[in-house]
Amino acid sequence: MGQILLNPGPTNTRVITKLKQWIGSDVCHRTEGFESVLLNLKTSLASRFGDESFNIAVLAGSGTAALDAMISSLGTNNMTIIDAGSYGARACDIATTYNISHARIISKTIDDLSFNEGVELVYFVENETSTGEHYDLSRMCEIYPNAKFMIDATSSFGASEYHGLHEKIAAISFCSNKCLQSTPGLGVVIWHPSMKTEKRSYYGFLELYKDKLPFTLPVQSVYSLDETMKHNKGNKKIFDKRMSRLIDCFFKMGINCLNTHPSNSVAAFRHPSKSYDELREFLFQKGIVIYSGVPSISNSFRVSTMSVDFDRKFKKIEGAFRDSCIH
Repeated sequence: MGQILLNPGPTNTRVITKLKQWIGSDVCHRTEGFESVLLNLKTSLASRFGDESFNIAVLAGSGTAALDAMISSLGTNNMTIIDAGSYGARACDIATTYNISHARIISKTIDDLSFNEGVELVYFVENETSTGEHYDLSRMCEIYPNAKFMIDATSSFGASEYHGLHEKIAAISFCSNKCLQSTPGLGVVIWHPSMKTEKRSYYGFLELYKDKLPFTLPVQSVYSLDETMKHNKGNKKIFDKRMSRLIDCFFKMGINCLNTHPSNSVAAFRHPSKSYDELREFLFQKGIVIYSGVPSISNSFRVSTMSVDFDRKFKKIEGAFRDSCIH
């Protein structure tokens, strides 16, 4: 307890979030009171997305559960999947599981992608958690001008904005923790009403969730996220500022960012002297948790800006990393 979680979720949450989780624990999901909370949550999520005309599904599960539901319900044969890391690879595995034919494009940064007017549906991870690379939607629209996009926003929703780009979005999936800074337990999919759904999955078939609650939800997670949505507005500016501050601070210590286009929620770095295991143990003794690095890059590690304690405890974070470069 009391650790500063710099891993990319689940992360530190507000006291009010924890309290609402406790209050919402002994609640029947078939009551009018709970249905009202769930409806309010859906409204808040749609408003944060920026277009309330889209359909929305709230499922019990992680970000991967939401991703599975999005691809199985909305994926089309011959769609293009950008594989920029572990989560792009996971999307390919999901598509293969449901016999959805797809073109797989391996990418390290968005700069690798080539202009293509012939693609109609493209999946990509907005903030690729496994590397820290950011794939900007406005640039993706320039690269694939005639495509609509299926976005894995697991590490970006709540820290991104989509103003003026909604008509280019086919669907977007994410979870209740990470950048929304609530407790785990919920996967969310928002999709355009024009998208045709296919029933390839029983539990993850999105049509079931549009206007009703087909299966039991973790009620405590609904209560906590509903409350947290009141406190995490304007987070893109906060996340942008945090990452810029972190990169600048680390650079002065000789800890370099490895990303060409670092995301604002998680980025990869290289320590000048310590391996990941050495750094992890050093920081753990100081009450700080980090995440493993990029495969094949020595001394690499990842740091997230998702913690609600990030700004309040930044001096402690800065001091611990500075000590790691000395001792």
